[in-house]
Amino acid sequence: MDKVKPTEFCPPEYLEMKEGVEYPKVENITYYSTTTESKRPLIVVLPPNYSKSKKYPVLYLLHGIMTDGSFMLQEGFGTITIPGNLIHEHKAKELIMVLPNQYAPAPGTEVEPALNEKYFAGYNNFINDLINDIMPYMKKNYSIATGKENTAIAGYSFGGRNSLYIALQRPDLFGFVGAFSPAPGLLPADDIFSGHHIGLYQEEKEIHYTGEAPYLTMISCGTNDTVVGTFPESYHNAFAKNNEDHVWYQITGADHIDNVSVTSPVYNFIKSIFGQLNEEKNKPGKSTTKKTIKTKTKKTKSVKKTKTKKVVKNTVIKKVKKTKTNSKGAKSN
Repeated sequence: MDKVKPTEFCPPEYLEMKEGVEYPKVENITYYSTTTESKRPLIVVLPPNYSKSKKYPVLYLLHGIMTDGSFMLQEGFGTITIPGNLIHEHKAKELIMVLPNQYAPAPGTEVEPALNEKYFAGYNNFINDLINDIMPYMKKNYSIATGKENTAIAGYSFGGRNSLYIALQRPDLFGFVGAFSPAPGLLPADDIFSGHHIGLYQEEKEIHYTGEAPYLTMISCGTNDTVVGTFPESYHNAFAKNNEDHVWYQITGADHIDNVSVTSPVYNFIKSIFGQLNEEKNKPGKSTTKKTIKTKTKKTKSVKKTKTKKVVKNTVIKKVKKTKTNSKGAKSN
């Protein structure tokens, strides 16, 4: 994990679609969920030149509250251009990205969207839909490489909070974890939007992996985040207090709604997973595709312009030997 050196901002050229570069393709499908007892939508993003003769690692990428999988594909997030350009330059592994709908209430428990615990329960229950329905579906219908070394989970806002929760519950399944400006709720807390969160865990000492931890846990947040505030840093502090190896970094001037709060960690995460940093041939090839055909991105309201090659001072907590208790089972609500 000490090989991970996040940069504060995604270089702008990775947010552009360029001539001569092939980009991931989006498929919209449906699957049957035994968790919700209903058919549900699923977005699968396939790498360029996807072939059933090859096996690909998988990244499950989770959206924020009151949205769906398509939210992560919006213009300005770089969900297509960043992996496409990195793969083209051999700076990232070819991968399949899966963008599910996180709201997965148990039958008979669906409620209207609201910032309260009854609605959050449907998000808490997503762990069952992911593990029991989506992952088996992907294994059956797509050419995926299995094992935690080939499986990553990451998300933005509520998706970041859920990514941490799911990985803490099942570190045997996920080798790479990303929490991008993660929302409150992992621990008991109060915030100005939702009031009191009862917490998926009750004490900081519970924020630890049992068994073999993921190879990478990355947590990020903007320094001017007016939505999740200091909750991401509180997760970092809990991991640090429990001697869990992880990477924590902040994005200067970024607010929660600024695109950079997504593009920065997406860039840093995708180029750091699936053994990419262990590759000896990790040098960018010369590109002959300089002409840009699309450069639209949303302007961020509070981010100061800085050099994109600046390396962030990140905190990497070294692993220590310790005895751990068994993790509790996944919550169904």
